[in-house]
Amino acid sequence: MKDIKLGIIGAGKITTNAGRHIDSIKALRDSGVEITAIADIVPDLAKSVAKQFGIPNYFEDYKELLKMEEINAVTINTSTSTHKQIAIDVLNSSKHLYVEKPISSNAEELEEIIKAADSSGKIFLGGSNGLLQSQMGVFKNLIDKGDLGEVYMISVDRASSRDLDYGKRKTQKIGEGISSHSGSHNVEWALYFLGDPKPVSVIAKGYYKYNNLSISQDKRNEDDDCCLAIVQFDNGSSFHFKAFRAAPVKDMYELKIYGDKMSIEYDVHKCYKKKSDDCIRFYRYDETVGMQNIDPMLKCGKTHEDMYRHFFDCIRNNKKSISNGERGLVVMKILDAMRESIANGGKQVFI
Repeated sequence: MKDIKLGIIGAGKITTNAGRHIDSIKALRDSGVEITAIADIVPDLAKSVAKQFGIPNYFEDYKELLKMEEINAVTINTSTSTHKQIAIDVLNSSKHLYVEKPISSNAEELEEIIKAADSSGKIFLGGSNGLLQSQMGVFKNLIDKGDLGEVYMISVDRASSRDLDYGKRKTQKIGEGISSHSGSHNVEWALYFLGDPKPVSVIAKGYYKYNNLSISQDKRNEDDDCCLAIVQFDNGSSFHFKAFRAAPVKDMYELKIYGDKMSIEYDVHKCYKKKSDDCIRFYRYDETVGMQNIDPMLKCGKTHEDMYRHFFDCIRNNKKSISNGERGLVVMKILDAMRESIANGGKQVFI
């Protein structure tokens, strides 16, 4: 097995929290993988994380990490606005690359990253943690076998309570709204399950919660706290997206896949947050017994383990990753249209 010496750029919570990147890599118990270095621009943060997790090298400048010849793969876990340049620098240093979602701020940036990836010949994986979970593979297999019949709609409903970190933010940086962060994952899910149809149009409404409602829309300079969107595809299918980042409501996160023979409901919140495998239901109508509520016996993936297992397998066997930027570019075009629609008060945007 090819040894993988991994460098991580970004030492924040997404890297260090329980069940996230470092925990997931270690949980694989892959003796051929070593986290060799970590970098973060925040003074002493990389040093502290390196000490905590036994990482031998740490830097404040990620370019020093890229100079290490023994490192052959890199994970980027920094803010979205920094991804493009770091990603291009990683690929130009001839290292395989994983980038946490959103991969980039817009489609134009992602096109530059894909160009660099193609030139480098290295594996490029745009963060698809949720998409690579074992349960998602089961859903896709059922769709491909025709068990759901014609899949005509995907919907995602999600909300994060105001008592969480998202709800405590007083301002929101451009490019970090709920439509960008959550949408980057969920739009890809829709494309994957629908068979990668061509997007036709997007209608979206967004809102950022100020202290009052009197501030006009054109003076709201932050990205959306909530987003309601409908994406239409050329085969007649659609994706419905409803997300609230800082709502005073019960936390929720649900994926629904609607077919004309069978439908799937997946409680993502119950799976990830409550660590429960009792999070999936299949619904099927039978003329004899009526509506059937099927409780499948599935063991779900709940961390980034499956994503890293796929990334390392692609590196070792020179396999094309499941999210190599091609679908990601379509995702970014949809997200760009979503932002344009929001900025124009919900006007339909054609892609």
